Amino acid sequence: MNHISTQFRLAHRINDEAFQLSQAMSCNLYIAIGHKFIRLGVADLERNKFVVLEDYELITVFTPEQVAEQLQLIAKCTRLLQERHWQEIRVSVSNTHFTLVPETLFVPEHQTDYLRLHSDLDSQQDVVLSYKQTGLEAVNIFSVHRAIYDTFQQLFPERPVRFLHQTSALIRSELHLARRLTEQRMYLFVEQNYVTVLVIGRRGLEFCNIFHYLSPEDFIYYIVFVMQEQRMNPEQETITVWGDITHDSALFSILQKYIRQVRLGKKPADVGYSYRFNDLFEHRYFELYSLHLCE
Repeated sequence: MNHISTQFRLAHRINDEAFQLSQAMSCNLYIAIGHKFIRLGVADLERNKFVVLEDYELITVFTPEQVAEQLQLIAKCTRLLQERHWQEIRVSVSNTHFTLVPETLFVPEHQTDYLRLHSDLDSQQDVVLSYKQTGLEAVNIFSVHRAIYDTFQQLFPERPVRFLHQTSALIRSELHLARRLTEQRMYLFVEQNYVTVLVIGRRGLEFCNIFHYLSPEDFIYYIVFVMQEQRMNPEQETITVWGDITHDSALFSILQKYIRQVRLGKKPADVGYSYRFNDLFEHRYFELYSLHLCE
């Protein structure tokens, strides 16, 4: 019999005492899954408020198959993944296998062909999906590793699971945030060894990509490179940052060294949060909260 070792730890758990699992039918379950984390959030739709958050940090996990294994173990530890009556289940996947295609050019039968131009797909292991990007007149085509996809189908055999790429949630939230912009702005979402860079201007989304970095020097190289390509001046621009970064981190320090104004972002404002969320940094869990804004 195969034995799966536990390679995760619960980093945060927040639970509003007014929430009960018996209320699941009037709540959405949001799941953000990345290279080094699995995060769960519950939004009470009647109150339009986040009431639960669970953050699981993955340790010595290196492959999608291992992520899927840890997801199975986490499901045995949390009632959120055992409950079957959520109104809707949305899952965002963080990986570099995605591309945005204008809606007018999108042909569903060819979505795999579109993605193959940008990603090294494995036809046996990758499930190719698409999501109509709200407010952008574009379609986000992306892949989910089959082990992760199948695990969610097993967890929720009687409920449809809505998959989208993490960039879709970030784009949706940041376009809404920047809807009155009169000039270009850069936004960053930081994960361990990955950074998503978005540039939004008066015409909407102008740039979106994910970069893999191994050091602060790699990290800042990509940021400055994109700014140069987008004709943005580091001496004049303000960059807003969300994600797994802190004021005293090496990444934040090097950003401040090269960029004139760096600020940490805030939670999406179109949804409420239980008072128990007040102790969390405002810029954390933006990818999870942003799922609430996706249709």
